[in-house]
Amino acid sequence: MLNKLNHRIYALPTVLFIFLALLFVSAGVFIQNDERTARISKAQSVAEQVKISLEVFSSERIQALHNLMQNWPTFEPNQVDWFNAQALSLMGMQKGFSSLVFIDANGEIAWVTTPSTGIKTRIDNSLIGKPMEALGLNISRFSEGLQSTLLYSDTAEHHFIVVGRAISPQEPKHGFLVAGFDVQTILGVMLGELVGPQFNFQLQGDSEILFQSGELLNDGSIVRLEPFTFLERELFLSMQSQLSPYNAGLLIIMIGLLMSALVSFVLHKQLKGAVHLSVSHQRYLTASEASLDALLIYQPTDDDFSLVEANSYSRYLFRGACDALRFMSLAEQTRYLGMQDQFESVKNVAANGVPYEARIAVGSDKIMPEWIKIQAVKAGENIAITIRDVTERFRAQRDLKESEEKYRRLVDGMHRHFVYTKTVDHNFVYVSAGIEKILGFTSEDFCANESRYVRQVPDELFNIQQTIAHGEKPEPYVVWYQGRTGEPLAIEFSDTPINDEQGLLVAVEGIARDVTKELALQEEVYFQANHDQLTGLFNRYAFDEKLREILEDTQKQTKPKGGEKCLTSAGFEKVANIEIPRAYCQQSVMCFIDMDRFKLVNDSCGHPAGDKLLKEISTIFRQYVNGQDLLARIGGDEFCIIFRNQSLDEVTKRLDKLLLAISNYRFVYDDKLFFVGASIGVIEINETTQSAEALIKAADNACYKAKHLGRNRYFVFHDTDSQMAIDDSENHVLHALHHALQNDGFELYSQAIMPLNVSNEEMADHLQHYEILLRLNGQQGGLISPGLFIPLAERHGLMNKVDMWVVDNTLKTLESNPFHIDNVGKVAINLSGITLGDEMALHNIAKRMQSTSVPAEKICFEITETTAVTNLSAAKHFISTLRDLGCSFALDDFGAGMSSFTYLKNLDVDYVKIDGSFVRNIVHDPIDHATVTAINNIAHSMGKQTVAEFVVDNATAEVLRELKVDFGQGFALDKPKPLAHRVQWRVKLASA
Repeated sequence: MLNKLNHRIYALPTVLFIFLALLFVSAGVFIQNDERTARISKAQSVAEQVKISLEVFSSERIQALHNLMQNWPTFEPNQVDWFNAQALSLMGMQKGFSSLVFIDANGEIAWVTTPSTGIKTRIDNSLIGKPMEALGLNISRFSEGLQSTLLYSDTAEHHFIVVGRAISPQEPKHGFLVAGFDVQTILGVMLGELVGPQFNFQLQGDSEILFQSGELLNDGSIVRLEPFTFLERELFLSMQSQLSPYNAGLLIIMIGLLMSALVSFVLHKQLKGAVHLSVSHQRYLTASEASLDALLIYQPTDDDFSLVEANSYSRYLFRGACDALRFMSLAEQTRYLGMQDQFESVKNVAANGVPYEARIAVGSDKIMPEWIKIQAVKAGENIAITIRDVTERFRAQRDLKESEEKYRRLVDGMHRHFVYTKTVDHNFVYVSAGIEKILGFTSEDFCANESRYVRQVPDELFNIQQTIAHGEKPEPYVVWYQGRTGEPLAIEFSDTPINDEQGLLVAVEGIARDVTKELALQEEVYFQANHDQLTGLFNRYAFDEKLREILEDTQKQTKPKGGEKCLTSAGFEKVANIEIPRAYCQQSVMCFIDMDRFKLVNDSCGHPAGDKLLKEISTIFRQYVNGQDLLARIGGDEFCIIFRNQSLDEVTKRLDKLLLAISNYRFVYDDKLFFVGASIGVIEINETTQSAEALIKAADNACYKAKHLGRNRYFVFHDTDSQMAIDDSENHVLHALHHALQNDGFELYSQAIMPLNVSNEEMADHLQHYEILLRLNGQQGGLISPGLFIPLAERHGLMNKVDMWVVDNTLKTLESNPFHIDNVGKVAINLSGITLGDEMALHNIAKRMQSTSVPAEKICFEITETTAVTNLSAAKHFISTLRDLGCSFALDDFGAGMSSFTYLKNLDVDYVKIDGSFVRNIVHDPIDHATVTAINNIAHSMGKQTVAEFVVDNATAEVLRELKVDFGQGFALDKPKPLAHRVQWRVKLASA
């Protein structure tokens, strides 16, 4: 019978588990198949989008190359310069080119144009003069189609597609045009934006993997597209949607199996409990017999209780009196053992059911135990009493008490130590007598008034208390107290948490000691290790540690707010690096100081004189630093100062005062008078600082330059100082730029902005409208193109000065020619992005406009679309301020940036200058024609006039007239000429 029951215990749960498991597995498999179908559909859709995007990218770049060949000038004295300007413009408008190469008719590389940043290239100007084969591509002179090849560059570690063709197969004399594309960079940007991290994909060409993200798993969900053409090469795209991190089918299977197992287990336990319920009573009897407590069961009889059951241990516990007690009632038993009062307690348990427990000293000699523990509980109608012999425990407690008394005497005799006990709230309830020897207070006084004597607690006190609350021992900590005589004393505590059996904190105990002398000695040793013994300043070791801490704090607390370099269209279609002003950030300035003529004092008067000089100089230095600054002596006559959280301008003002104080200082020793000085190297500490070693080296070099320039001065180190290999021509242009700012070395040019919808008869009476252009006079004669000096001015932070020079000198020219002003409608002046975000520049321009005799309504300031959108709030403030004075504004190069017409709506400008990239080919390109039409119509709907740039021929002008564009600017309408010639010509014409 028992075997059948055991079979049912396991058979029924097993059958139920198998049935439920099959049900959930079937559901999970169905969901997994459905999910795989959805992944294939998603991957197919995204792959088609990627293919279309790559084909569009390819067709746009190929079309751009065809346009460049079609626009190749027939008669151009310098085709290289023309090509370089067009190539830079093309790269600025269409990203992705790694190089553009012009090859002359002899098949030699004449020029290579590469973008400034962002794209790797294997083709650069080092190939100039080499044959065409150096590019890895051999182009037929008479082929009408583009030829391409796929190459791998070991230097760049990227694949490149090189595409080229004869510029004009009918006129081989024009040479060849070749374009290079960095495949990995292009695909990385485009695929990263389109695909996202939830797809694995692979792009192949010429049996090589050009780009891959993730690993394609061969689980039947890979989508492979038909080959398509990208930059004249055939590519193959494979894509796979990644598995969801949470596999729904597998999750259902696992949960289903778990639930099946749980249900089967519950059924099994119920069956098993029913089977084994019959043996529970037997097990209870066995356990009671094995217990170390005497277990007695009494049943009520009249007003007493009679014994009905007792385990074997009760006979052992009451040995010697067991036979006598067996036949007695409970009342008789308690009287026999001398514990009559316990009978009433048991009666109370029977009456109200509340358990009773007591520890009793046995006064009878009839049984062996001296102390017993009694527990009485109501068990149904009966009373269950357990009795335990606790004689040994009470003997141990007595011994422990004696040991505690002995320990107390030992603790009270400890020198400069004491032990203590605190509550869970950290209030002292006990301290040994040693506290009186240390602080002068009695134990009772200290426990009652401890908080009154505290002078300083550790900063991490809360963390220490939290550690103790979790039952963990904290590290020793120091608390400062005021002793009875008023002196400060440091006490080191070592807390130990005391927990009860449930793990709850019940007290804190520990030992404390007087560490006042120890801390004073440590402080003295620390000071001597970190300070210069002669001057009392930080020494080199401490300075290096502090400097590294400052660098770590600067890196943690500083986030870039700007200063990134970006590609934009600036000036005359010249792509340049625009340095965006960096917002305020926490920075410091380090000054490396070397004393001038210190060796002369040492050599003349000896080292004692030198020591005295260093002490007095360090006193002067202390007067020019505050509490947060760092001053250190790092060598014989070398000092370092770090001005914390101060700008370079603030520091240089303080250094001017410091150098003046040192110049006025006279050192006298043995009736000898000495003049000393200081050469100071200055360098900023900001988020770009690499390391302490590099910083000190750069500051030392700057100090050397200060000495080289004449001593007793400072020299500010900039990043450009480390660029020792800077191009000579750039140095020449930069020098010419500085010279021009100081000596008016610029020359103002102008180009007319002509109305397109005015008849020739009305043109003569129409007021002039022209744009101010800028040229730089080279020191060797000739003019320097803005494409060269404008990027340098922006890089070196001079652009706001250049802008101010143009504004000031344009107004001066107009002021000196009042007759010309009467014939002028608008004079357009370009402003850079740096000026647009410079509040001081805005103030200076507004002040100049208020002081000039030129009517403000005749001045129009031009700002580029990209600059305005980059800092929209600053642009709106700048425009609003000058428009209040009467000036007008034009939004230059509109359409070339990444903005939308929303920004045009939010900018209060009067003119919209359509970018020349759309105007140049408007006659032949329907897309450009549609773009110009849209910009013109929307600008007119907003009440703004339009100006078309790059009007290169009469056909373009006619198309613009048909579109009702208001103004045109370009070589077909007017060529740039010096502003002075334009002004004088108008004046002569008026006088005639």
